[in-house]
Amino acid sequence: MPKSKGPGKEKEGDVGPPAEDEGPVQKPRRPLIFISHDHRDAPLAEAFANLLTDASGGFLKSFRSSDRKGGAGIEFGAEWYTEIMGKVNEATDVVALLTSSSIDRPWILYEAGVAKGRLDRPVFGVVVGVTFDQATKGPFAQFQ
Repeated sequence: MPKSKGPGKEKEGDVGPPAEDEGPVQKPRRPLIFISHDHRDAPLAEAFANLLTDASGGFLKSFRSSDRKGGAGIEFGAEWYTEIMGKVNEATDVVALLTSSSIDRPWILYEAGVAKGRLDRPVFGVVVGVTFDQATKGPFAQFQ
């Protein structure tokens, strides 16, 4: 049986003194998936965003610049470059949709490069409608 060390003292076996107020507890940041894609692949990007939402029970939030229906895109009147770079910075992960429309597009490479190289965010390539060999040339060759 633990021994008392006196009034207001800890009991033997206690780990340490009661924790002092360490300030407000920060809630974990909700994941934000940045979906990098060519504007011609907007329907595919929307379907992928819906898949993420449905598979996670609404927990995963996504951003895609082509969204014109809801709040997952660039607001009307906003400066597009600032918005995109802000969302890349906020993102916990980046998914590059690699299609025949996007495989050689510089913006896909730029967004993925900023995310991985400057911000050290995980970047995932999702290959749709092109061969794996086509998708793994250039910068995406480093990803398995």
